[in-house]
Amino acid sequence: MIRGFFIYLYIMKKLKQTYFPHDSNARNDIKLIKLRSKYGYEGYGIYFALIELLFSEDNKLCIEDYETLAFGLQCNADILKDIIFNFDLFIIEGNCFYSKRLDNVINEIQSKSKKASENASKRWNNAKAMPTQSDSNAIKLNKTKKNNIKQRIEDFKKSIHAIEDISDEDKNDFFLYWTEKNKSGTKFRAEMQKTFDINLRLKRWSSNGFNKKQKAKYLDYYDKFAYSKLDNTGRQEYLEHLKELGFESVYSPTAGTTWRKKHKA
Repeated sequence: MIRGFFIYLYIMKKLKQTYFPHDSNARNDIKLIKLRSKYGYEGYGIYFALIELLFSEDNKLCIEDYETLAFGLQCNADILKDIIFNFDLFIIEGNCFYSKRLDNVINEIQSKSKKASENASKRWNNAKAMPTQSDSNAIKLNKTKKNNIKQRIEDFKKSIHAIEDISDEDKNDFFLYWTEKNKSGTKFRAEMQKTFDINLRLKRWSSNGFNKKQKAKYLDYYDKFAYSKLDNTGRQEYLEHLKELGFESVYSPTAGTTWRKKHKA
């Protein structure tokens, strides 16, 4: 009894390893109808328990002790032997038996598995053959590198100066701003934009006075307080502005240096 129990555990372990398709119309098979007519759905259940067991054993089961097998399947040993030998449901070879019907099922499963494996292999090979997005970017970058950056900047400059109705000053300022290179020196500022329409950008640049350094407006007379608020460059420009207006510096021990307009002779 103990030996039979361990065989039962072995059978149960085998039965839960995998699954196979069950023919939904199997109950109408003439052989199974004969089986059901004698043993009812008990015999029907024993038959499919044997099929499940055969599937886990590569469709071949060799049995010498049917009492133990019956214990494992929880059925009557005489009914079990009758189902195996007398309903033409299994092929008998000595003390072994297998199912022709299950053979067809296994072959179909293997065929589908092989086809699925081949399709997966094709998809894998196709995926390796197709360039990824990063590969595409690398290809584009390599193509870009083939054109020397100096040449690309020169071409950019020609495109700018080909546009009419824009002052040369605006064109030059625009060119200097948009041709600043990145740290690696492989691209200039305009190339790093997602989109860049030279014509539209240049016209917008010109109309808005973008990036133009506005000339500082200084007083047309000398103001010591205003002068003190300027930085060194601003002070220099302020004094140059006064000179252009005819001012000159005058030193006084009490007032210090000041600026006044020259008297006309």
